[in-house]
Amino acid sequence: MISMSAEAPDPVEFRLLGPVGVTVSGTPVRLGGEQRTALLTMLLLHPNRVVSAERLTGLLWGPRSARTARSALQVRVSQLRRRLDEAGAGDDRLKFRPPGYLLRVEPGELDQHRFVTLADRGRERLAAGDAAEAARLLHEALDLFQGLPFEDVQASALEENRTRLLRHRLAVLTDRIDADLRLGRHAAVTAELVALVEEHPLDERLRGQLMLAYYRCGRRADALASYRQARQKLVDQLGLEPGEELRHLQREILNASPTPPPAAEQVSAPEQLPADQPFFTGRSDSIDRLDELMPTGTVRPVPVVISAIAGIAGVGKTTLAVHWAHRVRSRFPDGQLYVNLRGFEPTGLAATPGDALRMLLDGLGVPAQRIPYTVDAQANLYRSMLVRKRMLILLDNARDAEQVRPLLPGSPGCVAVVTSRDRLTGLVATEGARLLSLDVFSPVQARELLVGRIGADRAAAEPEAANEIIARCAGLPLALTVVAARAAVDPGLALVTLAAELGDGELNALNTGDTATDIRRVFSSSYRTLGDGARRLARLLGLHPGPDITISAASSLAGAAPDDVRRWFAELVQASFVAEPRPGRFTMHDLLRTYAAEMAQQDESEADQRAAVERDIDHYLHSASAGARAILPHGDRPEPGEPSAGVRPVAFDGSPQAVTWFAEELPVLLAVLRAAVDAGHDRRAAELAWTMARFFDLRSRYGDMADTQKVALAAAHRIGDLRRQARAHRLIGLAASRQALYDEAREHLERALTMTETLGDHTAQGHTRMTLAQLHARTGVFDEALRHAGLAYAAFLAGDQRYGQANALNAIGWYHARLGDHGQALTICAQAVALTMDLGDTRGAASAWDSQGYAHHQRGDYGQARDCFRRAIDLYAETGDAYFEADTLLHLVDTLQTSNHPAAAAASAKRALKLLEALGHVDAERARKKLRELG
Repeated sequence: MISMSAEAPDPVEFRLLGPVGVTVSGTPVRLGGEQRTALLTMLLLHPNRVVSAERLTGLLWGPRSARTARSALQVRVSQLRRRLDEAGAGDDRLKFRPPGYLLRVEPGELDQHRFVTLADRGRERLAAGDAAEAARLLHEALDLFQGLPFEDVQASALEENRTRLLRHRLAVLTDRIDADLRLGRHAAVTAELVALVEEHPLDERLRGQLMLAYYRCGRRADALASYRQARQKLVDQLGLEPGEELRHLQREILNASPTPPPAAEQVSAPEQLPADQPFFTGRSDSIDRLDELMPTGTVRPVPVVISAIAGIAGVGKTTLAVHWAHRVRSRFPDGQLYVNLRGFEPTGLAATPGDALRMLLDGLGVPAQRIPYTVDAQANLYRSMLVRKRMLILLDNARDAEQVRPLLPGSPGCVAVVTSRDRLTGLVATEGARLLSLDVFSPVQARELLVGRIGADRAAAEPEAANEIIARCAGLPLALTVVAARAAVDPGLALVTLAAELGDGELNALNTGDTATDIRRVFSSSYRTLGDGARRLARLLGLHPGPDITISAASSLAGAAPDDVRRWFAELVQASFVAEPRPGRFTMHDLLRTYAAEMAQQDESEADQRAAVERDIDHYLHSASAGARAILPHGDRPEPGEPSAGVRPVAFDGSPQAVTWFAEELPVLLAVLRAAVDAGHDRRAAELAWTMARFFDLRSRYGDMADTQKVALAAAHRIGDLRRQARAHRLIGLAASRQALYDEAREHLERALTMTETLGDHTAQGHTRMTLAQLHARTGVFDEALRHAGLAYAAFLAGDQRYGQANALNAIGWYHARLGDHGQALTICAQAVALTMDLGDTRGAASAWDSQGYAHHQRGDYGQARDCFRRAIDLYAETGDAYFEADTLLHLVDTLQTSNHPAAAAASAKRALKLLEALGHVDAERARKKLRELG
């Protein structure tokens, strides 16, 4: 029995979310002095955990003799302990625990902990659809911030912690605004959102919330203006278009949808078709033929191949396919997919079937981790995703039947349209494809195109000159388009003058199959009328390996300001020298690129051409290096060297933007990698492959990782760079391991290990040992995995690589758990948690908490397991890692179910299911199965 006379301890409150402070029974404790305040801050950031004396002395005094600093620290600790004791904060609050000090904090005493708890409960209610309770909880959480975290402490060692808390606050703030918007409080949040968007101009979620608030306040024009502003900033600063969610919201507002959904909740069918040609003409018979091939009933439609007679380039295959696709898009309500297969790129770098399938699966919303490794498995998943759907798939610029065959749908409601210079007779023979061959325009069709661009009156005023222009273009739509654009931009230009220009010079036709057409004269006539800047940009685009380019990249290529490049692109688009099939991304037809490359050879010195190529390579190398650092801030830093003068690399505001950039630029990056090798820039090639590896690992694209690292390995070998050879071997081994090619993986990893030992590179040895540990774990040999993880930890210690040490500790603990030594696993994973939190590696800490949860569960200590899993879940949510948040929720479900908490287990399973369904992940079925088991 508890004595009624026992007194409850005085309530204590510790504050970090603003000025640092302590109150006891509402009375502030006078800390006195900046050093005691900083000391308390560091201890509160690691409550109930030992903070080493070395870490504390470094915080307070920086570099200083250890003896003097240790003595001074003991004095500061003694002073702080006395202040807390005298204020009645409780006995033994601040204790010495080798190798440092521990501050005891009880549940509910620290404002940071209360913030996390309230925010998590608020997110749960928001996910459950209870917007009112979510708003209340999230408002209460945010009210705990009384300023910047520990704003009265100025110490560089604490800046990462402050930044992490501010990021968490912003995430909770956007959740709270979502809740307010769902409650109809759009007018109340508009001013707040304006300020937030000004502070975070590249945050698309905030931008979407502001657009929605404007729209619901009746300010439709402001909503659309805000979208234009966002797009301009994204294109200018990152070379990226807004994400699909923001674009969809803009379309909803344009269509005056009465209640467009919040940006974070939008789900839409893919709409990937390039822009339609506004002056399409001359192919009415082909359009009719395509209409006849539309599917009817349940018979699987055969693919349609739009080919060119005798392989003529520039005959308008893509223009016809895109125009027809736009005409019939409403008959495919599940969306339209588009892939440029790059079958006849001047660089020769055609898309592989695996490349194309990944792009198609991306378009279908399949998360990267769900995409299989092999082409056959990818094709099976792709076809299964199309079952019972009505979709149009446009496969542009195919090289041959083998490239296309894995990409063909098998569902009755789907139609594939393929364009190619080749007749693809293999598809006709084996797949029953229908062939639609295009010839050059007849004189009537050519006149129709010319008149459509320059006007009937102008053509009628000079009929002989119009006929001469048509004859000079030999019915080739590309040539006619370029000439018509030349006339359209200069209304005062007489057609007879234009015709004379086309007749000047010597015949020097580009290779267009069996058709001998002097289209070079057509190009030259328009090229000469461009301004100096646009003409130089056109030449340099011929040196870019393609397949497309952004304003940001073109600015580096030309060594010019983005505003100038934007103006030159507008001139080139108007002259039909380049196209803009997607906003902000520019392409040049193969024939025009060949002509542009000829002009570069003619008008640019060899030194200027080399400099442009180096700037182009450096743009992508330094942008990719920045992207790799954004994806994995704590990993080994890329070493791109100094960029060439005039290069303007892309900067990234966090991992999501970097991932989007890599996904958008991947075809270009692969082409640039090959161009770097061809130009003899082996060091750049090896580094570029290294920066791409982080994206490939994140997206599980291990075939691409292996291919690019083999390029890097050859480049490093040519320059005799043993360190980069070892790195390439390690990454090839990692890729092989992930693809279950275990013998190949072991061979490359052992080579890497031998090289790193020769070099004495401890950090590289640690990474290689960790990869070897993962290889053995994947094959079930956990004792060998444990041995390599232990050696990795020792190597990281020798190399003073603390992030590596933390990862190795977690791996050691995990392998102990898998071997049944759960006590040892818990001890070591606790060390991993402490180190990862010290480093600010939130995701690493989450993984270590998850490992501890597994060990506790296996021991039957379900209460501890629940606590560990919940800590991991909170941290994964903080980092935005939705998949691992859901995965750990399912681990928690197992523990709750085993310990007889069915209601809580069902709630966690529902939350996991919601997250996995939002990702479109196959593991959603795991959550559904759990829910079925729970009844």
